[in-house]
Amino acid sequence: MANAILSVHLGLSSAVSKIVVKIMCCPKCLTFWSSLLFLICTGCNIVVAVLLSLCSAYASNWLTLLLVKLNKEYNELWQKLSNE
Repeated sequence: MANAILSVHLGLSSAVSKIVVKIMCCPKCLTFWSSLLFLICTGCNIVVAVLLSLCSAYASNWLTLLLVKLNKEYNELWQKLSNE
């Protein structure tokens, strides 16, 4: 109870929430940190976990670009169909 009160009073919770919001807004960051946490929790070597997390973050960048392209094509198709 004392830890919770002190963390809120001293601003730790707001500082942590700002960091979490920054991570959640970026697909690469979220992929990197979530995969790193998962790999470390499953007992993976730290060096291997970091390398795999970097690879997954890189792959998420390409997947994001693919989804943006598909979204653009969908919008164009929707515009054509709605104009007819």
